[in-house]
Amino acid sequence: MKTERNPWFDNIKGILIFLVVFGHLIEIYRHFETHTSVLYIYNMIYAFHMPLFIIISGYFFRPNKPEKVIQLTFIFILWQVINGLLSNWINHNELITIAPDSRILAIFAPHWTMWYLIGIIVWSIITPYVLKLRFPLIFILGFAIWISYIDNVPSWFSMRKLINFYPYFLIGYFLHQKNILPLIVQKATSWKSPIRWGALGIVTIFLFLVGLYTKNGMATELLFMRDEYAHYGWSIYKGAVVQILQYASTTVLSISLILLVTQKRKLFIFNNLGIYTLFIYLVHTNIVRVFREHVPEQITNDPILLLVVSLLLSICICWISTFKPIVQLISPLIQPDIKWMLKSYSTSDKNVPKEQ
Repeated sequence: MKTERNPWFDNIKGILIFLVVFGHLIEIYRHFETHTSVLYIYNMIYAFHMPLFIIISGYFFRPNKPEKVIQLTFIFILWQVINGLLSNWINHNELITIAPDSRILAIFAPHWTMWYLIGIIVWSIITPYVLKLRFPLIFILGFAIWISYIDNVPSWFSMRKLINFYPYFLIGYFLHQKNILPLIVQKATSWKSPIRWGALGIVTIFLFLVGLYTKNGMATELLFMRDEYAHYGWSIYKGAVVQILQYASTTVLSISLILLVTQKRKLFIFNNLGIYTLFIYLVHTNIVRVFREHVPEQITNDPILLLVVSLLLSICICWISTFKPIVQLISPLIQPDIKWMLKSYSTSDKNVPKEQ
């Protein structure tokens, strides 16, 4: 029996994946001297879009799903190779060759956006063990602060980012497990609720603060959570305060944004995008690479024109990625059947893993 999808979360995920594509299209042009508007929009997107994506991933996380982890691992390895081959061809116009030291085979160094996929894999594996701690979120926050303070953290699997973004995954899990989000939602079902107006107020303040953040030239890199405190000249005390404030403010903002998205009605276009987020996420990066290689300077030098073209191209990329013939064509690469990889268990087998 096919389960009914939740239009609310598909709406949210659809908006987020659209922002992912749009953000990547304008990313390398944000530092142009005349492109303050581009930088503002980029900062606005990057302040919340991946944390909220990760919160939603944590919200729907359920322990004891090894088949899902194995499938994601297979997809990660497959797309590491695909992205390596295509980026080599697009960026260097070289015939595709595979050498033992090639970036194509660099499984320990995720290609660009692939850090998120390996993040979901790692977080899914470790979370059942982390949850056995008495205060798991406090422990992980402390670990994230420690990893952000020390130098020479290995770059394998984007380790610093995986650790620094992991608290959002746990926060999403506890929002569901402690029934926090449903309780908030029950009190904010209409605009008669002060909670929903409060959410709108928080988002309005956020837009204003992003403007100040951009105007004062504060580091966009802070939003990537990939650099140590020394990179910004911070002591461990200042860094810890900033990082905890970042977690808290981004979580409050994320919940506010969730409350402002319609819950029962499917949003035009965005709801469908939310169903195919993984398709769009994996497909769009190489289209963005082609865009960067071939977009005329007349477009990139004009901030308004760049934003308009990027907006239209984002719509096209998202729509094409969810076009039924395209979905059917690439589905084996994104939703592979891995049953052939797994052992089969009989119901009489004493070693059958039990659902908890």
